[in-house]
Amino acid sequence: MSQGNHQPDLASRMKLVLRYLPAPVGIVTSYDPASGAPIGLAMSAIMPMALEPCSMAIAVNRSGSAHEGILATGKFCINLLDSELHGHMGPFASAELRDLRFTQPEWKQIDKVWYLEGAPANIFCDVREKVSYGTHDLLIGEVYELVASGRDDILGWANGALGRLAPLG
Repeated sequence: MSQGNHQPDLASRMKLVLRYLPAPVGIVTSYDPASGAPIGLAMSAIMPMALEPCSMAIAVNRSGSAHEGILATGKFCINLLDSELHGHMGPFASAELRDLRFTQPEWKQIDKVWYLEGAPANIFCDVREKVSYGTHDLLIGEVYELVASGRDDILGWANGALGRLAPLG
């Protein structure tokens, strides 16, 4: 398909289409192996991989600030959010708010990995595989710990905004 004079490039068009693909959002966290300081990023590229062994996959941009730390430690935690915790997303989604990351008292550690206490779910993983493609690395992590609050008001991302992922009716 040829690109007309008024057609945006393929990546821009793809970004527009992906706005309509709902996805759960979370904060993926780890730590800096040298200092132990927390690191993290907002992410919607989260998916379950398998139940045998229990595993999750995340797609991390190699230019992202948390990328090298996650690879160096070999550990990450997917913190799923709900509407009560939506305010935690801003500092991880915006470079201007970076200094506000990990300032709330709900941030705790298990096995040096930072997690958000009280989140609907905290999924702790050891990186087992890395697949590089384009600008990102797909990291497949084997789940070694799971904390679930039982709350089911999960935040998602669709049409360029945060929203609730909830059953119909």
